[in-house]
Amino acid sequence: MILPIMTGGKLRRFHCTVNFTTSHSYTEALKAVEGVLEITWEELNTGHWSKVPLAPRQLYTAAAIIKIDILLRSYQQGCGDKTELLQSAMKTADLGILLGAPLSSGDCSMTRVAGLLSHALSMLSSGCISHWPALHLWRDINYLKKVAGARTVPIELGVHYVHPTWSQKLMTVAEFIEAHIVPQTGEATPIGYLAQHPLFEQVPELMSDIFEPEYCCLSDDLGEGAVTEETDINAWFGPKGTVSPLHYDPKHNLLAQVVGEKRILLYHPDQSENLYPYEGSFLNNTAQVDPEEPDYKTFPNYKNIIAWECHLKQGEMLYIPPKWWHHVRSLSTSFSVSFWWT
Repeated sequence: MILPIMTGGKLRRFHCTVNFTTSHSYTEALKAVEGVLEITWEELNTGHWSKVPLAPRQLYTAAAIIKIDILLRSYQQGCGDKTELLQSAMKTADLGILLGAPLSSGDCSMTRVAGLLSHALSMLSSGCISHWPALHLWRDINYLKKVAGARTVPIELGVHYVHPTWSQKLMTVAEFIEAHIVPQTGEATPIGYLAQHPLFEQVPELMSDIFEPEYCCLSDDLGEGAVTEETDINAWFGPKGTVSPLHYDPKHNLLAQVVGEKRILLYHPDQSENLYPYEGSFLNNTAQVDPEEPDYKTFPNYKNIIAWECHLKQGEMLYIPPKWWHHVRSLSTSFSVSFWWT
């Protein structure tokens, strides 16, 4: 990276070349950019704030953005404690807002980055469902078959609900488990997914294995005469490879991972135009873009996208705010529970 830095009131270039391949290279890059921030900090704290030139403030912003980029690369590669890396990025963004200056007219990149980091820090919670009996009971397929096996449920078949080969079929939970959860040999069968189904109304015994989070009591409408709606509680049960295509939900969403692991890609609502939602009322909350195999010729603005990647593991819960776009893929046999409320 090449940054201009102020020394003695004069602008010179600082050059640092780093190959981002190891934790050591991330550490080197971090030290380099922190050196720039330190020197610039001295410039910003010399004399009265009103007389600080624009250039060092813009430099501070540029260096802060690079530091955040390094921290997020470290986060993605698992080089360090993820919570600490996000908190450090958040602090860097805040200092960039307070001490820096826009790099160009109308630039609000630091404010935007800070907002995204703030959401990321508050979204994922560990330990919130450690008291659920489901965490150990639902890992036993025989338990699920015993409690819910005789109940008939709708199963989604195929890649996902906007794929041309997608269909649905009614079968018992036991039939679904035998056909799609238990490893099969011989002829391949399509992926089956018990998705977005109010299974707990149908099988109250399973509801006794979980608890509705207290967060669901927090409403957007707390005014006098506000109508409180019941929380929508749905089951999401399937083998490795099930996909919910990129979409958003209008309600608050807590996604609890009871069995297995899922990868979730998250996009802020202001990214909607870059995701090319389907036209019409039926699928207008679903994007045409496939984030796993984006077609840049058909959807060129997707190149400008900012996304967050979350790996939701057993025992963790993810908060997805209303209208945040999300794409979900199961990385193993998975049982999740979603709580939607207004």
